[in-house]
Amino acid sequence: MRNVSRFVCNNLFWVGIFLVAASSTIAQPGQCELNSPDGRIAAAVYVKDGMAFYTVTFNGVRVIKESALGLVLDQMDGPKWGIKYTQPSKHDSTWQPVWSKQAAIRDHYNEMKLCLADENPSKLKMYITFRAYNDGVAFRYSISVNGDGDRELKVVGDLTDFSFGGDYTAWFYNGERANIGPQLLSQSKGTFRWPMTVKVSDKCYMAINEAAIYDFSWMELTSEKGTTKFSAKIRPSKVKMPFETPWRVIMLAGSPGSLVDSHLLENLNPPCKIEDTSWIKPGVSFWDWRAWGHVADDFTYALSMDSWKRFVDLAAQSKVSYLLLDADWYGPEFDSGSDPATTEKDVPGLVKYAKQNGVGVFLYLNDVGAKKYGLENILKTFSQWGAVGVKYGFMREPAGQPKVNRTQMIIELCAENKLMCIFHDNPVPPSGDMRTWPNCVTREFCHSQSDAKSVFVPRTFVTAVYVNMLAGPLDMCNGLFDLENSFEQRPKIFAEVPSTIVAETARTLITFSGLTVIPDSADSYKKHPELFDFIASQKMPWQQSKTLAGEIGEYIVMTRRNGDAVFIASATNENARTIKLPLDFLAAGTYQATMLEDADDTHYLTNRQAYKVRSVIVRSGDIIEIKMAPGGGHCIKLTPVTK
Repeated sequence: MRNVSRFVCNNLFWVGIFLVAASSTIAQPGQCELNSPDGRIAAAVYVKDGMAFYTVTFNGVRVIKESALGLVLDQMDGPKWGIKYTQPSKHDSTWQPVWSKQAAIRDHYNEMKLCLADENPSKLKMYITFRAYNDGVAFRYSISVNGDGDRELKVVGDLTDFSFGGDYTAWFYNGERANIGPQLLSQSKGTFRWPMTVKVSDKCYMAINEAAIYDFSWMELTSEKGTTKFSAKIRPSKVKMPFETPWRVIMLAGSPGSLVDSHLLENLNPPCKIEDTSWIKPGVSFWDWRAWGHVADDFTYALSMDSWKRFVDLAAQSKVSYLLLDADWYGPEFDSGSDPATTEKDVPGLVKYAKQNGVGVFLYLNDVGAKKYGLENILKTFSQWGAVGVKYGFMREPAGQPKVNRTQMIIELCAENKLMCIFHDNPVPPSGDMRTWPNCVTREFCHSQSDAKSVFVPRTFVTAVYVNMLAGPLDMCNGLFDLENSFEQRPKIFAEVPSTIVAETARTLITFSGLTVIPDSADSYKKHPELFDFIASQKMPWQQSKTLAGEIGEYIVMTRRNGDAVFIASATNENARTIKLPLDFLAAGTYQATMLEDADDTHYLTNRQAYKVRSVIVRSGDIIEIKMAPGGGHCIKLTPVTK
């Protein structure tokens, strides 16, 4: 029978002495409370009946009630833990990301690190580190052993619980499908994947997430129907000591938009490990895949050099940064005979042509080809050709630690070859690691539009941005302009896309990503110059971003800024919507606002491509009216008016 050792705290005497000494806020004997810098969030840690527990309070409301802490270790005699000491600390700094939603990010928290030592001969030490930020609480476990740094352990379980303080409403990440929810916690049964977004009240929103996933399995959540408790579930991970688990994260905010704007996951990751980052440049990218079959002026888009050059020429003219070549460019992607380092088409020549015109090229790479022909050789070849990045698809590594480690290996090899990378097809969750490895610019951690032979509806979009996007940058592939004929013409669009042309434009800004991949043909974008300009003008990295308004599953209003250019984009669900938006977030001054709006008779099912354009002069502090059709959107590009 397997000998399982549970990490628990079983020395209440030590805990009582230690915690009373460490905290001035005592709710019960043996309890220590760690507060966020602004005092709105409090995390309490204590021991009861030989087990360690924690609670979390937000603005005086107990949102996480008594919840267990701990790990399950395999093939070990049961350690006898005792708390020995704590290391309280504070931190407040500002760092500049290579690219993100802001030009500068504040990293401000209070920390408490508990040390538990095994009194048996194993000499194990367990640490629990808690951090309290103004936008949430995070904690992680680490293990070390005296005098035996190479010793291996197998972590087979996680005892962490998230016992919510009430029967709140929740939404869950659901792979490449529509999100699960809204549903009451008590109605949730089975295994769920994070992010898990929770509405406590109109003034309190939460999200369960994870940060800094390296050489360890990611967490899932399990629940029994009729309860409000969710328990952590992990796949076994083999670790060498000392090691640290990923951070378990509880994001907290007064509005859903504040969750979207949080940088908590990035702050929990190590600083950038790439010395020279000058080659990492986020931007907009054309994409050949879904354009196949589109007919324009007797020209049919296909897997062809003529189609690719058509994209490059418009990219050069409009200052779009990239072109992405998807599957089959080097042969059938699942065919073991398709060698990515050799191709019948002159892709090296295309890359050179694009580079001469100021356009970078991303190249698709399937896991089959990468493993048969050697990943290192392929990436080196792509780099020698002059490609700027790789889209990696259909990784077949087992879920958990093996897939995490292969993903990390690919990211690091790409960095060595100065290649950016994106991951599709059920990727490892983003976890704020864009801070450490900014060359990984986006992932298909969502239902990408028209992917998996299905389309998503408007409410899916305005749910995913409050759930999936909390984990990190998403490749949702919005921005289809040909909404009337694409289903009939194109083999890679499997149903009519239920959206409006303005909503498709707005979604490109709302969806945070280091690579904004747009799916239509060059000719489709030429037909709608004002809408295309809104997309092509999105020059990253962003200096400022803010969610101005919204509600999960209902609508969202987002603004982003780079230099003097300010963009505002809005999207709604299947309901028409009118919003009064104060412009008090703008710097003082006068602006010309180019407004892209659904027409009066626009509808996401029947009149998708109708829109109107108007230009008005606005000032900081004005209130503007945003009208959106059912399933529609709204876009505003603001430029300062100089005297």
